[in-house]
Amino acid sequence: MDQRERVQQLCEDHEADLRSLAVKVAEHRQWDLTLPVAVIDARSDRRQFHVTAVGTIGNVVRVSTTIDHPLMQQLFELVQTRSDDSALELMLNNAESGKEFAAVFEMYREERRGGAPLWSASDAASFVVKSKEAFDDRELAIVALLAGDPHDLVTFGIPLAYFGIETT
Repeated sequence: MDQRERVQQLCEDHEADLRSLAVKVAEHRQWDLTLPVAVIDARSDRRQFHVTAVGTIGNVVRVSTTIDHPLMQQLFELVQTRSDDSALELMLNNAESGKEFAAVFEMYREERRGGAPLWSASDAASFVVKSKEAFDDRELAIVALLAGDPHDLVTFGIPLAYFGIETT
């Protein structure tokens, strides 16, 4: 099953919850950080449906403050072409940026000890903007966490009209 089919199946499985949330979204007269959004966590067989205010999305979907760092991005690129250990050794032994990378990587490890971060701070901020666009388009904003290694994180909207809600 491809990603689109998995998302569609999740929406069908949680249609009642999504419909209830769509009613709440329709009651909002203007977008603000209290707008409710859906988070469907399908990383395991025990799927969870959460409703949270868009302004508190980071309380439901863990945010990393380090994975956006350019040196971490460089590590992630290196891991695509070599072993994890080899990429890490190359970054740590870099004469120009090795010390800075070591400090950032230690902060990353601290984050991981608290549980794997699910998205970056910039991804979370982008979703807040996307929720505003979805609201303006009379759509329900949704985050879906899909099983995989690494997991997939998908953001999308469903028109309120799909749930039979009149939009003006």
